[in-house]
Amino acid sequence: MMNLKLMLSTVLVCVFFVAGCASPARVDQMASAGQPSQRVAETPLRNNVAIRDVSGGQETNPMWKSNVGGGEFTLALEESLRNVGLLAANRQAGRFALTAHLQSLDQPMFGLDMTVTASVNYVVVERATGKEIFQRTLALPYTAKMGDAFSGVERLKLANEGAIRTNISQLIDELFRLKIEGVALQTPTSGPAQSVEEKLKELKRLSDDGLISKDVYLERQKAILEKK
Repeated sequence: MMNLKLMLSTVLVCVFFVAGCASPARVDQMASAGQPSQRVAETPLRNNVAIRDVSGGQETNPMWKSNVGGGEFTLALEESLRNVGLLAANRQAGRFALTAHLQSLDQPMFGLDMTVTASVNYVVVERATGKEIFQRTLALPYTAKMGDAFSGVERLKLANEGAIRTNISQLIDELFRLKIEGVALQTPTSGPAQSVEEKLKELKRLSDDGLISKDVYLERQKAILEKK
Protein backbone atom coordinates (compact mmCIF):
# COMPACT_ATOMS: atom_id res chain seq x y z
CA MET A 1 0.00 0.00 0.00
CA MET A 2 2.79 2.39 0.89
CA ASN A 3 4.59 1.57 -2.36
CA LEU A 4 1.40 2.31 -4.31
CA LYS A 5 1.05 5.69 -2.59
CA LEU A 6 4.68 6.48 -3.33
CA MET A 7 4.22 5.58 -6.98
CA LEU A 8 1.08 7.70 -7.22
CA SER A 9 2.87 10.64 -5.59
CA THR A 10 5.73 10.33 -8.05
CA VAL A 11 3.33 10.22 -10.99
CA LEU A 12 1.52 13.30 -9.72
CA VAL A 13 4.79 15.21 -9.35
CA CYS A 14 5.69 14.27 -12.93
CA VAL A 15 2.27 15.37 -14.17
CA PHE A 16 2.63 18.71 -12.41
CA PHE A 17 6.05 19.13 -14.00
CA VAL A 18 5.05 18.45 -17.59
CA ALA A 19 1.67 20.20 -17.45
CA GLY A 20 1.67 23.03 -19.95
CA CYS A 21 4.28 24.07 -22.50
CA ALA A 22 7.75 25.16 -21.49
CA SER A 23 8.69 28.75 -22.30
CA PRO A 24 12.12 30.41 -22.50
CA ALA A 25 13.60 32.33 -19.61
CA ARG A 26 12.57 35.99 -19.60
CA VAL A 27 15.29 38.58 -20.12
CA ASP A 28 13.81 41.08 -17.66
CA GLN A 29 13.75 38.41 -14.95
CA MET A 30 17.38 37.42 -15.56
CA ALA A 31 18.75 40.97 -15.57
CA SER A 32 20.28 42.24 -12.35
CA ALA A 33 19.13 45.62 -11.08
CA GLY A 34 22.36 46.12 -9.15
CA GLN A 35 22.80 48.20 -6.02
CA PRO A 36 22.06 51.96 -5.82
CA SER A 37 25.64 52.55 -4.65
CA GLN A 38 26.97 50.83 -7.78
CA ARG A 39 25.20 53.31 -10.06
CA VAL A 40 27.28 56.18 -8.67
CA ALA A 41 30.50 54.41 -7.67
CA GLU A 42 33.70 55.68 -9.27
CA THR A 43 35.40 53.06 -11.43
CA PRO A 44 37.41 53.01 -14.67
CA LEU A 45 34.77 50.55 -15.91
CA ARG A 46 32.10 53.23 -15.96
CA ASN A 47 30.47 53.18 -19.45
CA ASN A 48 33.54 51.29 -20.61
CA VAL A 49 32.59 47.59 -20.76
CA ALA A 50 31.61 46.23 -24.16
CA ILE A 51 30.37 42.68 -24.62
CA ARG A 52 32.70 41.00 -27.09
CA ASP A 53 31.21 37.54 -27.21
CA VAL A 54 28.65 35.39 -25.40
CA SER A 55 28.47 31.66 -25.95
CA GLY A 56 26.76 28.63 -24.48
CA GLY A 57 23.16 28.26 -23.47
CA GLN A 58 20.43 26.12 -24.99
CA GLU A 59 17.20 27.05 -26.70
CA THR A 60 13.94 25.99 -25.07
CA ASN A 61 11.98 23.06 -26.45
CA PRO A 62 8.31 23.88 -25.66
CA MET A 63 7.54 20.17 -25.39
CA TRP A 64 10.31 19.51 -22.88
CA LYS A 65 11.59 22.08 -20.38
CA SER A 66 12.58 25.71 -20.04
CA ASN A 67 16.17 26.67 -20.82
CA VAL A 68 18.29 29.77 -21.24
CA GLY A 69 19.33 30.54 -24.81
CA GLY A 70 22.49 32.40 -25.74
CA GLY A 71 20.54 35.36 -27.10
CA GLU A 72 18.49 35.68 -23.94
CA PHE A 73 21.60 35.50 -21.78
CA THR A 74 23.31 38.16 -23.89
CA LEU A 75 20.40 40.58 -23.52
CA ALA A 76 20.21 39.95 -19.77
CA LEU A 77 23.93 40.61 -19.41
CA GLU A 78 23.71 43.82 -21.43
CA GLU A 79 20.72 45.06 -19.45
CA SER A 80 22.46 44.29 -16.16
CA LEU A 81 25.62 46.19 -17.10
CA ARG A 82 23.49 49.08 -18.34
CA ASN A 83 21.55 49.20 -15.06
CA VAL A 84 24.72 49.92 -13.09
CA GLY A 85 26.31 52.21 -15.68
CA LEU A 86 29.09 49.89 -16.90
CA LEU A 87 27.91 49.11 -20.43
CA ALA A 88 29.74 50.90 -23.26
CA ALA A 89 27.77 52.74 -25.94
CA ASN A 90 28.27 49.89 -28.41
CA ARG A 91 30.40 46.80 -28.96
CA GLN A 92 33.10 48.77 -30.75
CA ALA A 93 33.39 51.32 -27.95
CA GLY A 94 34.70 50.92 -24.43
CA ARG A 95 38.12 50.40 -22.94
CA PHE A 96 37.30 46.86 -21.78
CA ALA A 97 35.80 43.84 -23.52
CA LEU A 98 33.80 41.14 -21.75
CA THR A 99 33.50 37.53 -22.89
CA ALA A 100 31.00 35.22 -21.21
CA HIS A 101 30.50 31.48 -21.67
CA LEU A 102 27.46 29.83 -20.12
CA GLN A 103 29.06 26.50 -19.33
CA SER A 104 26.12 24.72 -17.80
CA LEU A 105 22.68 25.07 -16.29
CA ASP A 106 22.35 22.25 -13.78
CA GLN A 107 18.61 21.54 -13.55
CA PRO A 108 16.51 18.98 -11.64
CA MET A 109 14.23 16.69 -13.62
CA PHE A 110 11.33 17.33 -11.24
CA GLY A 111 10.61 18.18 -7.65
CA LEU A 112 8.74 20.47 -5.31
CA ASP A 113 11.48 23.00 -4.60
CA MET A 114 13.66 23.28 -7.71
CA THR A 115 17.28 24.40 -7.48
CA VAL A 116 19.18 25.39 -10.63
CA THR A 117 22.89 26.19 -10.66
CA ALA A 118 24.26 28.36 -13.45
CA SER A 119 27.98 28.09 -14.20
CA VAL A 120 29.44 30.92 -16.27
CA ASN A 121 33.03 31.74 -17.19
CA TYR A 122 33.74 35.48 -17.52
CA VAL A 123 36.84 37.14 -18.96
CA VAL A 124 37.48 40.89 -19.15
CA VAL A 125 40.42 42.23 -21.14
CA GLU A 126 41.69 45.71 -21.84
CA ARG A 127 41.29 46.36 -25.56
CA ALA A 128 44.43 48.44 -26.07
CA THR A 129 46.84 45.99 -24.50
CA GLY A 130 44.97 42.70 -24.56
CA LYS A 131 45.74 42.40 -20.86
CA GLU A 132 43.36 40.17 -18.90
CA ILE A 133 42.10 42.02 -15.84
CA PHE A 134 39.45 39.54 -14.73
CA GLN A 135 38.84 35.84 -15.23
CA ARG A 136 36.46 33.86 -13.09
CA THR A 137 34.03 30.96 -13.34
CA LEU A 138 31.00 31.63 -11.16
CA ALA A 139 28.69 28.77 -10.22
CA LEU A 140 25.73 29.91 -8.13
CA PRO A 141 22.41 28.21 -7.28
CA TYR A 142 18.90 29.56 -7.03
CA THR A 143 15.85 27.76 -5.66
CA ALA A 144 12.27 28.29 -6.80
CA LYS A 145 9.92 27.00 -4.10
CA MET A 146 6.62 25.22 -4.47
CA GLY A 147 4.85 28.38 -3.32
CA ASP A 148 6.39 30.40 -6.14
CA ALA A 149 4.47 28.54 -8.86
CA PHE A 150 2.14 25.55 -8.91
CA SER A 151 3.31 24.26 -12.30
CA GLY A 152 6.63 22.42 -12.38
CA VAL A 153 7.59 23.91 -15.74
CA GLU A 154 6.98 27.40 -14.39
CA ARG A 155 9.02 26.73 -11.24
CA LEU A 156 11.90 25.49 -13.37
CA LYS A 157 11.76 28.65 -15.46
CA LEU A 158 11.80 30.78 -12.31
CA ALA A 159 14.79 28.81 -11.02
CA ASN A 160 16.60 29.28 -14.36
CA GLU A 161 15.97 33.00 -14.30
CA GLY A 162 17.01 33.34 -10.68
CA ALA A 163 20.23 31.38 -11.24
CA ILE A 164 21.28 33.62 -14.13
CA ARG A 165 20.29 36.79 -12.26
CA THR A 166 22.25 35.71 -9.19
CA ASN A 167 25.25 34.84 -11.34
CA ILE A 168 25.27 38.20 -13.13
CA SER A 169 24.80 40.02 -9.81
CA GLN A 170 27.90 38.30 -8.45
CA LEU A 171 29.85 39.25 -11.59
CA ILE A 172 28.88 42.90 -11.15
CA ASP A 173 29.84 42.85 -7.46
CA GLU A 174 33.27 41.48 -8.34
CA LEU A 175 33.81 43.96 -11.17
CA PHE A 176 33.20 46.85 -8.79
CA ARG A 177 35.77 45.42 -6.40
CA LEU A 178 38.47 45.29 -9.06
CA LYS A 179 41.55 47.45 -8.58
CA ILE A 180 42.48 48.28 -12.16
CA GLU A 181 44.05 51.71 -12.08
CA GLY A 182 47.03 51.97 -14.40
CA VAL A 183 46.25 48.85 -16.39
CA ALA A 184 46.63 50.56 -19.74
CA LEU A 185 49.99 51.32 -21.27
CA GLN A 186 49.73 55.06 -20.91
CA THR A 187 51.81 57.62 -22.76
CA PRO A 188 55.14 57.78 -20.91
CA THR A 189 55.63 60.81 -18.70
CA SER A 190 59.40 60.49 -18.85
CA GLY A 191 62.02 59.02 -21.13
CA PRO A 192 62.45 59.43 -24.88
CA ALA A 193 59.33 59.50 -27.02
CA GLN A 194 58.78 56.61 -29.37
CA SER A 195 59.21 57.23 -33.06
CA VAL A 196 56.40 56.44 -35.49
CA GLU A 197 58.35 53.38 -36.65
CA GLU A 198 58.74 52.14 -33.08
CA LYS A 199 55.06 52.65 -32.35
CA LEU A 200 54.05 50.76 -35.49
CA LYS A 201 56.49 47.96 -34.68
CA GLU A 202 55.11 47.59 -31.16
CA LEU A 203 51.56 47.69 -32.49
CA LYS A 204 52.34 44.94 -34.99
CA ARG A 205 53.87 42.83 -32.22
CA LEU A 206 50.66 43.09 -30.19
CA SER A 207 48.66 42.07 -33.25
CA ASP A 208 50.95 39.18 -34.18
CA ASP A 209 50.80 37.87 -30.61
CA GLY A 210 47.01 37.95 -30.74
CA LEU A 211 46.80 40.51 -27.93
CA ILE A 212 44.64 42.92 -29.92
CA SER A 213 42.01 42.33 -32.58
CA LYS A 214 42.42 43.28 -36.22
CA ASP A 215 39.93 46.14 -35.81
CA VAL A 216 41.86 47.57 -32.86
CA TYR A 217 45.13 47.17 -34.80
CA LEU A 218 43.80 49.10 -37.80
CA GLU A 219 42.29 51.84 -35.63
CA ARG A 220 45.53 52.40 -33.70
CA GLN A 221 47.62 52.18 -36.86
CA LYS A 222 45.49 54.90 -38.44
CA ALA A 223 45.78 57.10 -35.34
CA ILE A 224 49.59 56.74 -35.28
CA LEU A 225 49.95 57.58 -38.98
CA GLU A 226 47.62 60.59 -38.71
CA LYS A 227 49.89 62.07 -36.02
CA LYS A 228 52.98 61.52 -38.13
